[in-house]
Amino acid sequence: MEMEGILLQHNIAMPSRHILEDLADKFSESVERKGKIVVQFKQIWNWFQNRRYALRARGNKAPGKLNVSSSMPPGVDSTNQMRNVLSVPGVMRSDSYKSYLEFEAKSARDGAWYDVHNFLAHRNLETGDPEVQVRFAGFEVGEDEWIKVKKHIRLRSHPCEASECVAVLAGDLVLCFQEGKDQALYFDAKVLDAQRRRHDIRGCRCRFLVRYSHDQSEEIVPLRKICRRPETDYRLQQLHSSSNDFGKSNQLQKPAPDAAAAPQSSASVPIVVPEKKDPSLISASATSVQPGSNAATVPAGSA
Repeated sequence: MEMEGILLQHNIAMPSRHILEDLADKFSESVERKGKIVVQFKQIWNWFQNRRYALRARGNKAPGKLNVSSSMPPGVDSTNQMRNVLSVPGVMRSDSYKSYLEFEAKSARDGAWYDVHNFLAHRNLETGDPEVQVRFAGFEVGEDEWIKVKKHIRLRSHPCEASECVAVLAGDLVLCFQEGKDQALYFDAKVLDAQRRRHDIRGCRCRFLVRYSHDQSEEIVPLRKICRRPETDYRLQQLHSSSNDFGKSNQLQKPAPDAAAAPQSSASVPIVVPEKKDPSLISASATSVQPGSNAATVPAGSA
């Protein structure tokens, strides 16, 4: 609640580093954590970053429309986009294309994924594996890193809204928020199983069994800890399209009043035709068993 208040005070902008460090120190000194758990700056930064992204995504979402990412226009190859970025000589800033493309990078320091604020420079190695110098969002100059493009740079993962649990399936690669004693960061994970539950006023209550790629540990997590990959957007598009098709089909098939069944009388008698239930509503109810961010969150993090 305190971090939420600070974020609103800053108009959804990232607070300065010293504010985040003060929060980390304050939370570490709380009664329940003092001497047991040290809250890190990265955890606080992750929470703010992911919360900002979630609020921005919600604000850009039209009422009643599924949150299908527009980060990569149809037919655009992310690999080609990275080649275009690398082809820019000198200092590269992500501002020019950030309006429709956002990237995340895997840090060599801790193996976690973070949002890219700027691409500063690039170099081609003899191995043929190009690297870019990255500044992570919310971090300072001293924490810039050289990152291998082919393996450790990709389009940004998306925090899931409650209605999007249907797009998270067993076998998917996701970005998952792992909370440990010493850190709470976002790592790659594979979804092993999905337990669908009926949603309630609190939102999605589904649970997902994941296996983290970096340490092979397994954990059952709620949807709020999962960020899905942009490659799964097509599932939401198909679901949205099917829902619209059901609605149109229902309207076309609605029976018209049968004039022959009307009583022969000089007075007009209204004929009441019972309406069918809209299958799209039934479908929506059925899928209610469905899809960095508190102390940390990643590529767009939260704590």
